[in-house]
Amino acid sequence: MNKSQTHVLQWARRVRGFVAETPVKSDVAELTTLTQELDETLEQLTADAAAQEAITKQSRVQTTEIKRLRQTLRDKHLKPIVGMSRTMQLQINGSDITFVVPSVKTDSERLAAHSDAMVTALNVVGPQFTARGFASNFVEQLSSTTKTLRDAIDQRAKQVSQRIGVTAAMLAHKNKVMQIVRAIDTIVRPSIQTTPELLAAWDNLVALPRLRKPAASAAPTPAGSTSTAGSTTPATPTTVGSTAGQAGNLAP
Repeated sequence: MNKSQTHVLQWARRVRGFVAETPVKSDVAELTTLTQELDETLEQLTADAAAQEAITKQSRVQTTEIKRLRQTLRDKHLKPIVGMSRTMQLQINGSDITFVVPSVKTDSERLAAHSDAMVTALNVVGPQFTARGFASNFVEQLSSTTKTLRDAIDQRAKQVSQRIGVTAAMLAHKNKVMQIVRAIDTIVRPSIQTTPELLAAWDNLVALPRLRKPAASAAPTPAGSTSTAGSTTPATPTTVGSTAGQAGNLAP
């Protein structure tokens, strides 16, 4: 929940408390329906905030898990295979092949795709590795770890999607709360118009205070200075085999 939503939630609760504690008699309309609707919307906004926080925590846990799986895949599986491959001459259909470890900066999807391509090649040349001491199921271990990583990626993507949905619902509920309070104001204000103390308290309460804007801390850029925003980042050298498309190095 952002500051604006928290602000509206607290404000609306104060308004609701005033209405509950102050007898309001109106010949035009009753507050029962509006206060009930306000209560329900506040409950929804509060529940949304809790759901958003839970999803955020789950997403952080999943991000940590993805990082762990990436490291396991690279260090425990890919690096030993690539290290051993450099002592061997590997061929598929008469053509030499090479294995490489993707860059640490390679994104998770491409790392998984690279691993899949390596599994495909190892289905052919794998026996040469087992002959040099690798476990008989090392290819299955590589494939299983890759699948686990991809499942973790999909789970985090699902969590991000859920958070976007909850955030949109929170915005809608926040706007609805403000509309209901404005509607309540049209009933409360005339009924307390002759009671200056109540009217003053209501005016102070029903006016939604604006959030304070953070003071600008950035100093103006001197004329003629070079802005870092316009600088050009040097292109990163391409690492052979670091992407799914380069995984073709594994096969002719």
